[in-house]
Amino acid sequence: MTVADGQVHLVQDGARSPRSGVVYGDPAMIEESIAVFREAFPGGLVHAARDNLGIAMNIQRGEELVFRTINAEVGYFFEEDLELGPWYLATLEGIRRQIPAHPAIGYFAAYGDHNNPSDPDAPRLVPLEHHWGFGLTRRCWNAMQPWLAPFQEVYQEVDYQARPDLRIVELYSDKAVSHMASSQDVAKTMACADLGFARVNTDVCYARYIGARGESFRPSDFTGLGYDAMFYVTKRPEHPLVVTADAVEEIARSKRESCTEHRKHAFVSELEAMRRQLRNPDRPVTREEIDSLWWLLMDRLPESEEYYAENVGRNSVRQVRRALLQSTEAKAKSFYLV
Repeated sequence: MTVADGQVHLVQDGARSPRSGVVYGDPAMIEESIAVFREAFPGGLVHAARDNLGIAMNIQRGEELVFRTINAEVGYFFEEDLELGPWYLATLEGIRRQIPAHPAIGYFAAYGDHNNPSDPDAPRLVPLEHHWGFGLTRRCWNAMQPWLAPFQEVYQEVDYQARPDLRIVELYSDKAVSHMASSQDVAKTMACADLGFARVNTDVCYARYIGARGESFRPSDFTGLGYDAMFYVTKRPEHPLVVTADAVEEIARSKRESCTEHRKHAFVSELEAMRRQLRNPDRPVTREEIDSLWWLLMDRLPESEEYYAENVGRNSVRQVRRALLQSTEAKAKSFYLV
């Protein structure tokens, strides 16, 4: 299939976090990415962020572009670590054309299940796991926004790479579904499960994952999961994929059931175990925590009770910690911070 350049957008994240000042990307590589895109798609549109937004908010920016600015019914989203085979887009289009008869489909992809055998001439629907090279419907995206709002609020406040895992996982306490991971991908998976949307994939691999090193993977993980041996099909199937109501319903039902079962029977105990290992830095600070921070960073306690009154129960651990770390006294005593 042919895609006009004007329909292709590069939503390029920036290098430096405006919150922490940490540099997460190489400015030279970002410029190279933009140059490669413009060479491949001369009429494509570049949306380069001034700062590093992080994965969650940069993807959100791309989704808002598609569903609010362009007002599309379906958008295709690709990260840099999925290599498409020659039939990938055609397969997505084949699924997209069948969606009006199956409005419960929210996400759809065609990178396949590389760990199980499949018939290239008779592809089938299977559950979608990772959101790699996927199609997303506006109906699903709109439905998810209120559900995801508390998660997006956290992602917007912090560097995504240093997100407060416990704070995010605790948000599932008010949901009918749950998970113990804090990624934006998992949050969207839970939203779809709770709202009844199916996330579908083909069993045949029409792309291969090449992200041996990145946000979620290391070379050992990549190899251990078999992605180093993944390959994509290069021929058109004799029997194109047919989306059936039974398959869509079963995929949606099965995912919701597993996620609600986790919330009912495992979430509370696993959350307690998580709280023994992690803390939520955005909870109100206690007097004891102030004392610990001051002893650790300042080698002393605050000089007045007024300091405690201004902070205890009013400011968060993160706010107090940040103020101390930015103080001249802390920098002088921990000179390596300068």
